[in-house]
Amino acid sequence: MFRNKILNFLGVICISLVYSACVPSIVRKTENKKVPETYTKDSSKDSTNNSAKLTPKEFFTDSNLVALIDSAMAKNQELNIVMQDIIIAKNEVRARKGAYLPFGNAGGAGAISRTPKYTSQGASDAVNNITTNQKVPV
Repeated sequence: MFRNKILNFLGVICISLVYSACVPSIVRKTENKKVPETYTKDSSKDSTNNSAKLTPKEFFTDSNLVALIDSAMAKNQELNIVMQDIIIAKNEVRARKGAYLPFGNAGGAGAISRTPKYTSQGASDAVNNITTNQKVPV
């Protein structure tokens, strides 16, 4: 009997500890509405030293590193695939836009015909004249 009371008492304590550990306490947090004017290290308002606007040749001074970067950019298969997709998309836009725009065609043609000398018609023209003193022109 005394043992059952102790076990019940320990059980109630364990359940209360588990319950208190699972229930989160509500903490009110205050928000900080202060925002910095710039997000650079030196906090200057000068945007000329922005490294995002520099090319790799301007940013890196090592010529070997610049050559490796250029080679990697030229041989980058994923970048080349994306560039081709952009070209395809531009061409599709141009084609669809052209379907709605008016268009016109202009053309010209020219031809010349000359009878070969060693054919039946050419031999006949060489022997016969148009008139007595006028030959068939070549």
